[in-house]
Amino acid sequence: MMMTDATRRDFLKIAVLAPLMPALMAACRRADTRRVVNFYNWSNYIGKDTLPEFTRRAGVSVRYDLFADEEEMFAKIRAGARGYDLVVIGDYLIPRFKSLNLIDAVPSGTLKNMGNLAPRFRRPSYDPDETTIPYLWGTTGIAYNRRKLAKQPSSWWDLWDPKYKDRISMLDNVRDCVAVAMQLLRIPQTTRDPEDFRKVRELLLRQKPLVRQYSSSSYLNSLVAGEIDLAMTWSGDLFQAARDNPDLDYVLPKEGTYMWVDCLAMLRGSRHREDTLRLIDYLLEPEVAGSISNSVRYATPNAKAFPLVEKALRRDPRVYPTPQTMGQLQLHHILDPEQSEMWNQVWADVKVS
Repeated sequence: MMMTDATRRDFLKIAVLAPLMPALMAACRRADTRRVVNFYNWSNYIGKDTLPEFTRRAGVSVRYDLFADEEEMFAKIRAGARGYDLVVIGDYLIPRFKSLNLIDAVPSGTLKNMGNLAPRFRRPSYDPDETTIPYLWGTTGIAYNRRKLAKQPSSWWDLWDPKYKDRISMLDNVRDCVAVAMQLLRIPQTTRDPEDFRKVRELLLRQKPLVRQYSSSSYLNSLVAGEIDLAMTWSGDLFQAARDNPDLDYVLPKEGTYMWVDCLAMLRGSRHREDTLRLIDYLLEPEVAGSISNSVRYATPNAKAFPLVEKALRRDPRVYPTPQTMGQLQLHHILDPEQSEMWNQVWADVKVS
């Protein structure tokens, strides 16, 4: 059966909102329309009942808008789309938002549920002054079809194996694709050496004839349908797809991989500051955070929510890696503007070649 649920990175916004809208609109009609929070988030990245329940309890409507690509979201907000109060942003983007004064610090001292976060997610390297609040986290790995492959993939190099020609999908994402190429070539993400970027470009171009599609959304339908056998993927998205095809599985490559953290950020100039903080605090409640994790199949950074996550999910090392694996995971290096331009140029060259 083809997977019809939208994913964290899906472009089909209307399809995503359809299951949410009846309950959400009904709850919003009951709310005082003078109180509202404008929330900008990934597709299918919240529980079906999360926002309607907040509206019911707090009497605050939530206008929920979706984006399909982080870089496009960043460009939109940078260009002046300031009508939003709350936005979900990836860890690597936080320094860029801060440097451009696009977000205000969330006054964590006013959040009664701030202490629910696990210590490892407090004052992280990408946001040491806790301007933002961790929301969900996951890993980047390889999705594969157990029925189609003779053996489980174990390395990023499997995505370069000619025997899988036209059966491979790669994320349409500069940070993940360039980072993996650098990892395979043992090039540090901190590099500024043009020769390093030439090697990365060459490796990705060598792979390109094998790749059926570069996609951050529709590839999951292709996996479910058996049209591709191997794919670079984000953890939770694969587990959503596996609901429709139990032959799908997920592995973290032996070379190591990346974990990422998506965070709640309050945009500068928010006109609904108090209710935005009220929504953030609500999302930090253990029952709410646990329900979101159960729904979207991504890991929660909320320590008090963890016991409320479905037992099968919290015991699954593909979702919540073992301590040994956690020690091997890396966060993406925070790029400065010059480095970002070099990464983006490599990716542009690969895509247009």
